Amino acid sequence: MLLISLPHEMDDQYVKKIAELVYPMEVVVEPDLMNANLPIDKVEILLTYGAQVNETTLDSMKSLKWIQVFQAGVEQIPMKELMKRGILLTNIQDFHSIPLSEYVLSMILYFTRAIRKYEKSQRIQEWNRKEMDQEIYGKTVAIFGAGRIGQFIAERCKLLGMKVIGVNTNGKIKPHFDEMYTMDQKIDVLQKSDFVVLLLPATKETYHCFGQKEFQTMKKSAYFINVGRGTLVNAEELIESLNNEEIKGAAIDVTDPEPLPGDHPLWNVENLIITPHIAAVSNRFFDRAIEKVALNWEAYKRNEQPPYYIELAKGY
Repeated sequence: MLLISLPHEMDDQYVKKIAELVYPMEVVVEPDLMNANLPIDKVEILLTYGAQVNETTLDSMKSLKWIQVFQAGVEQIPMKELMKRGILLTNIQDFHSIPLSEYVLSMILYFTRAIRKYEKSQRIQEWNRKEMDQEIYGKTVAIFGAGRIGQFIAERCKLLGMKVIGVNTNGKIKPHFDEMYTMDQKIDVLQKSDFVVLLLPATKETYHCFGQKEFQTMKKSAYFINVGRGTLVNAEELIESLNNEEIKGAAIDVTDPEPLPGDHPLWNVENLIITPHIAAVSNRFFDRAIEKVALNWEAYKRNEQPPYYIELAKGY
């Protein structure tokens, strides 16, 4: 049995696509793994974002062989528990590139063309042409995370005339980047970047890898964009740096925690844009995601390693 356990209801058309893909396997839709009426012991494949996947529910899923996470991030999955049980873990990649790149470029353009300033002028009926705005042509963008999505964003930034610097684990140059560095060299990268984009995964090594030291190193005219994970950034130090004008502005699509509580101080920072983890989502999300699930399924049924296999010991 394949169980679709997502927090929101999946349209029937997408359930049908998955059912056709795995036919004749039975497909059940149930968002609550704790539902007493769910025959959880019969689940062989679990399609999930990771909610309620823990030692207790794993013990109940005695037939479970494969967890397919319906997104790229897998940090919420208890890797050690899966290792104990020999359960396969996969995610889906290469389908966020278009909406994520559009989000990053929209924020770069929003900041560069001073859209917020003109929004404020409009509200007070002010025809404001006092200052000349910047353009992104010739600016330098640093992308932390030079995988497929990073390369996709880099390609589009290059088309707009930007210089693109990348940061990855080994410093080896990747397509569409002008230069590549490692995390040990991030201070050098930050000092010469006009925009800093985070795409890194959440790991022990990347926890709070951006804080006061990094923001103080950046140009005062620089902008910070996080579309990776909320835990990459020390939120208190980001707030302090923005309030002290150590950087010009920031856009964050991810926070820690999520959802962001209504009384969190991030909401009150003037030069900060917050979006509710939607950068990678569009109306074509499910079509693209199911295409990637299909690739994993084809390998799974042949008893081969799926293309989006997660190495449990590494967490990615």
